[in-house]
Amino acid sequence: MRLISSISAALVLAVLAAPAAAQKLYRWVDADGKVQYTDALPPEAVNQQRSELNSAGMAVREVDRAMTPEERAVADAAAAEEARLAEIQAEQDKMDAVLMGSYATEADLQRAYAERFDLLDQTLEAADVGIRSQEKSLSDLVAHAASLERGGKPVPATVQSSINAARRQVEEQNEYLQKRRLERETLQAEYDEILARYRALKRGGAR
Repeated sequence: MRLISSISAALVLAVLAAPAAAQKLYRWVDADGKVQYTDALPPEAVNQQRSELNSAGMAVREVDRAMTPEERAVADAAAAEEARLAEIQAEQDKMDAVLMGSYATEADLQRAYAERFDLLDQTLEAADVGIRSQEKSLSDLVAHAASLERGGKPVPATVQSSINAARRQVEEQNEYLQKRRLERETLQAEYDEILARYRALKRGGAR
């Protein structure tokens, strides 16, 4: 049995026998590992783990020791991460609710995306046709300039200017086409992800 050092066993009994309204007793362990009973906490025990006892000697409250700065930093970081994950989950829950509320069936979802794919495909086709037409114009201008040079004639400034302008248009249209293709790929990835999420929600296994 561990030694009780701050007050005698008799005093403990006397304290416990006092009216409950007037009594509060603390049980804690000092730096030497000895159990202490006091009716007021000394400064060195304020941050220690302790029990608060009632008049019957029963523990009514347990108080953990104060955390060190390092422990507090770890706890704060864990709480912040938990809050961040909770916020992400809440946002996901909202998105799921919108998804399920917007499309009653998988066919509805597929139809909605099919319309977007069709618009992009039409844009890609038109851009491709436009590029081929501009490349043909550029090729004709270059061939005309080459023909003039072979005939010993100078290439007029207007022809050279038209060649430069045609080249810029081809480059710009190619850039435009690449952006639309990337947009198409992004939409496809979005659709695949949304469809997988929708199916998981329908099965009831998403979280």
